[in-house]
Amino acid sequence: MLTARRIVVLLMLFLLSVSAKKDTKVEDLLKTEEERLKKNGIECSQKPFILQTVHSFRLKHQSDERAVLCMIKWLQNKPKDGFMWTALGTAFDKAGKKFSSQANLCFKQAAKISGKSPTFLKDWHYIGPFVIGKTEFDGDPIDAFGGIDNVSLYRYDVMAYPSELVPHGKVMWSQVRQQAENQAVKIAPNVDWNDLVRSLGSLGITEWQGWAVGEIAINQEDLTLLVQCLGVATVYIDGIPVTGDVYHRDQFHFSVHLTRGVHVVAVKLRAKVQAIFQCSFRAPPKDGFQVLEPSFLPDLFEGYLFSHLLSIPVANHRSDKWLKITKVSVSDQRGGESLQAEVVNNRFSIAPGQTRPIAVRLSSENPHISSSCEDVPFTLVIRTSEGQNSLALTLRCRKKRESFLFTFLDHDGSVQHAAAIAPIGECAERVCPTLLTLHGTTVPPQNQADSYKRMVNGEYQFGVRGLWLLAPTRHGAHNWEGPGALTAMTALERLSSLTRSHSWIDDIASSQHVLFEGHSMGGHGAWHLATHFPDRAIGLAALAGWIKKEEYGESNLFFKHDIATSHTDASVKAVMEACIGENDADRHVSNLWNIPVLCRIGGNDRTVHPFFTRRMYRLLREEGSKVTMTELEGREHWWWDTWETNDGGVVNDKQMRAFAADCLSAQVPRATSVSGQDTCTKDGDCRKDGGKMWGGQTHAGVSELVTVNPAFGEGLRGVRVVQQSIPFRTSRIKINITDDKAYLTTTNVRTFTLTEPPNRPVQWHQKQITIDGQFEVSREDVDLVLKSSASNFCRTAGRWRVCTDDVRSESQRGPLTQGPVRRIAEQEFVIVVGTQGKREAAERNQAFAVYVANQFYLTSDTSAPVVKDTDIRAPQLENTNVILIGGPEENQLTQTFLDKVPVTVKDRVIQLGDCSFSDGRLGVMALAPNGATHLALVLMGTTTEGLADVISLATPTIPPMARSPFSNLLPDFVITGDSYRRQGPGGFACAGFWGNQWELRQDLISCACGTS
Repeated sequence: MLTARRIVVLLMLFLLSVSAKKDTKVEDLLKTEEERLKKNGIECSQKPFILQTVHSFRLKHQSDERAVLCMIKWLQNKPKDGFMWTALGTAFDKAGKKFSSQANLCFKQAAKISGKSPTFLKDWHYIGPFVIGKTEFDGDPIDAFGGIDNVSLYRYDVMAYPSELVPHGKVMWSQVRQQAENQAVKIAPNVDWNDLVRSLGSLGITEWQGWAVGEIAINQEDLTLLVQCLGVATVYIDGIPVTGDVYHRDQFHFSVHLTRGVHVVAVKLRAKVQAIFQCSFRAPPKDGFQVLEPSFLPDLFEGYLFSHLLSIPVANHRSDKWLKITKVSVSDQRGGESLQAEVVNNRFSIAPGQTRPIAVRLSSENPHISSSCEDVPFTLVIRTSEGQNSLALTLRCRKKRESFLFTFLDHDGSVQHAAAIAPIGECAERVCPTLLTLHGTTVPPQNQADSYKRMVNGEYQFGVRGLWLLAPTRHGAHNWEGPGALTAMTALERLSSLTRSHSWIDDIASSQHVLFEGHSMGGHGAWHLATHFPDRAIGLAALAGWIKKEEYGESNLFFKHDIATSHTDASVKAVMEACIGENDADRHVSNLWNIPVLCRIGGNDRTVHPFFTRRMYRLLREEGSKVTMTELEGREHWWWDTWETNDGGVVNDKQMRAFAADCLSAQVPRATSVSGQDTCTKDGDCRKDGGKMWGGQTHAGVSELVTVNPAFGEGLRGVRVVQQSIPFRTSRIKINITDDKAYLTTTNVRTFTLTEPPNRPVQWHQKQITIDGQFEVSREDVDLVLKSSASNFCRTAGRWRVCTDDVRSESQRGPLTQGPVRRIAEQEFVIVVGTQGKREAAERNQAFAVYVANQFYLTSDTSAPVVKDTDIRAPQLENTNVILIGGPEENQLTQTFLDKVPVTVKDRVIQLGDCSFSDGRLGVMALAPNGATHLALVLMGTTTEGLADVISLATPTIPPMARSPFSNLLPDFVITGDSYRRQGPGGFACAGFWGNQWELRQDLISCACGTS
């Protein structure tokens, strides 16, 4: 009879026998293959320990068989090297099906030693540092030597590459290690940065670029792996871009589908003095998706559901299935009235590998959720096509005298949030102007709102007397330009509409009567918004604000140290600079006519030097504006106590409160009827303050409207430029108002319109208007333009006339279809993947689309749906912007939009006007019209590499933070050529803007390609 002990012994002997048989199989494989290769005359004379990757083997020995023999010799000496077993299996796989059994045995042995996949990459090889400019699409010096794919093959050799940052101008590969999954890799080049800064007079020189490269071993066929790389914008796996995260958040992972074998991981480094990054890998959850914690939630206000929207990030980690959200519901609610939930705009599924926020709407039959104003915890259940997940959430309850968060649907269809505080005291006519306050870098919106506090009778009092306080936000380095500026203005509209819609709100927030304020980055934002929406402004307080990012310190230098400076034509620089001209606050100061301005800064502020405030003060004084400047001695960038303890500090001390009170007193509401018209603007925004106009009697005087790009902003004194004669060049309208006449003098204006401004009324319907001294406008035409959203003043053949629908057709560009390319994300948009052609091309296009969509989300919380071209038709895209991935042969919708602009593609040749481009590697990024009010963006290449080049233009710019894709320095169209990767913008074959009719104009492009 067998005892338990004998059973155990026999079992152990059996297992040892099986193991021995397996080891014998492995040994036999190595011996048999070694004999076969030697019999065929294959030799491996070099020491295999010098060559530790399959890629280096193949380069050194010029044949797979010699590489195989070297790996066999290595494994005979080091049979426990799991990575080399994977490398040998990879070589057998590449040799064809007749070696499949050898490959299978190698991968089984590798999995036994190392597992199916790694959790992190231990050994990195680094090359750098090289100079870089401020954009991620600056040139890459490595590309001159074949690109990182080629250069990394030589990382075990003593090879040097030129760099002007180091003595003797040469850098070589070095090796660094990541010690553990949760530890970062640190790369500190041996460079005398202080010497460079002193000698060149620039801190910008301390930014550098380089590459870190390694390999991961996958020992299972068709494995989905979650990748997370913190501290970098992009990680390339076998050349395919995968989203990184420069913000170092640990909740985001992005899936990649990998076959068994060795895969190259390449990280493009972008750092200041020292690079720090951390990459890790893990298996996806069993159900293939995750519901992630939202970064913000709305509050209950006095127990009421003030706003309704949640933004819930959902990650689809599957590599082969699209994830459909089927239903959301509320369960386990503890306290308060019953909540219900539904998905908003559930039109598109989530693509494989994509993380996208879904909008969820909460509702209740009784909006007074918590009568006792207690927090309300509940569980949100998300059901999908692949199963369900739950998320525990809590709605805070905030009292009337406290700040509260609310959510809203933003201009691009994403859910965003802002903080608000109800006004102190009552407002005239129950309508309150809004104090729109913009925060500085990294400051949360609630902190910005709560900075408006002071001590009163031993208790803090929050808010401002007679004004709704609004503190919006948007994730990312938008600088309150582009998406950030539009979010701020959308928050203004949403707060107004929400306060109108709730009967339990006492005072309505006006979106038409605004006191613009902001600190630091928000100070720039206040300058920016007030100069572009001056008719809404009752005042402006810019606190420690800079003027334009390109001149603020070293944070956004324009063509100073760039690789591209040695290659870029002045015409390309002019086009790129024109893209950002609308953000220059100093070029728009005349728009602040008759608006009270307070510019204030600490005398010891070295974060934003007083220089910028002093300059704006000088410019405003030259314009004769109502400006006050205060430079507080001894104060730095921020302070809580100005003259007394807890007196309100930077944003709310007695000077700030007095300024706000003065702005209010100057803007007294009065009932007005404008020639019998209703009180709606041309954009359909009806004032809900009872038709009140603000600002007393008609304001006479001379003012000048300045516009660089009509796509952003409104107008001055109700005058708004709709279309320029030469786009992206400064337009001006001098406005001279007398008691009964108005004289308008235009420069570079093709079309403009009139409305009655909500502040400082003009009474246009009572004026005799003369334009450029030649066209006297009849009262009937004035009334027509004031009342009709389709009527404007247009200049044709040098003569002015009243025109109807002149910019409301697809063939004419208006504010909604004006460039540059960042406008594609300033309305709701969808990314359409080309699936035609070969399977490999379709898979690549989908990977590119997911990369772009994920970058939009990680850099600016943007929701970017992805859809296949076979799953949608052009008519379904009429009311949205669209990004198309792939050329006409790959995307069946692309040609529809290419036909609307002067770009043709045939036989790998790009035709633009009179110019043909036939480089072996061409890429095209081009805006096109999508109806009269929407845009399409075509991203395509004549080769895979050409498409990859224009996709790289979506890489976030300006670390250590990052702007959203395509948002900086990119015009209406770009054609990249063979030298783009090496020369950056110097490798643009052509770049520029389309004309007002989507035509090609020589005065708007960088190359000599105008029509003859």
